[in-house]
Amino acid sequence: MGEENKNWLARHRTAVLGIAIAVLILNLVVMVVVPTQTPVELSQTVTEYALDDEAFAQTHTLTLTGTLTKSVLHSNLFHGTLTISGLDGMEEPYTLTLTREDGAWHGLSGEASILFSAGKEMDTLLIVLQGSQDVGADVHFLAPGAASRSAALTRLYTYYPAYRTK
Repeated sequence: MGEENKNWLARHRTAVLGIAIAVLILNLVVMVVVPTQTPVELSQTVTEYALDDEAFAQTHTLTLTGTLTKSVLHSNLFHGTLTISGLDGMEEPYTLTLTREDGAWHGLSGEASILFSAGKEMDTLLIVLQGSQDVGADVHFLAPGAASRSAALTRLYTYYPAYRTK
């Protein structure tokens, strides 16, 4: 007798709650399984510095385009292309594949002889030319967005502390 006086929602409260829980679980599964992709585009004039020569400063145009893919189940990846004007072998788009390790993006290329490092969102980029982490090597580097040589050196030492002893 009291059942006729209840509205539809009150009569079907258990079914509505069950559907809401199922939708919530489905959203969580999709969030875990489906990776998120963020486009990255950077084009700017950067200065190349030499670790051993404080007077060396050469400008280049750097273009970085690609997709940052983040996933809960798989390792995070960046696939894209890098072009640096005025550098042999880098004036044509170079395919770049990076992995995220120790909280930063890293990549080593034997083909173009570069080390590439970046922050979580592909910010605070650092490109080390000659591709050597050998402290005795002639090291040239680019730090897009760095306002000065000092700021660029700070970024180099942050990613590769072994260079600080040079």
